[in-house]
Amino acid sequence: MTEPTKPRALTYTEMMNGGRQHLDDAEHIREQELEKKVVALERLVDHLERALNDSATPKRDASLPEEKRA
Repeated sequence: MTEPTKPRALTYTEMMNGGRQHLDDAEHIREQELEKKVVALERLVDHLERALNDSATPKRDASLPEEKRA
């Protein structure tokens, strides 16, 4: 007699793919597009953070002599 097979544990990849072992082509393309969007958004966030940091630091007026600044 053969013993009934136990269900095996899913791998990490299978868990992330909804229980399937491989992504289909359409889903793979969607994943790549999402990754590109994430990278672009991270770049925008970095740019905005730098702009905010630059605007928060006081600028010195280099055109005036030291004794005229204040």
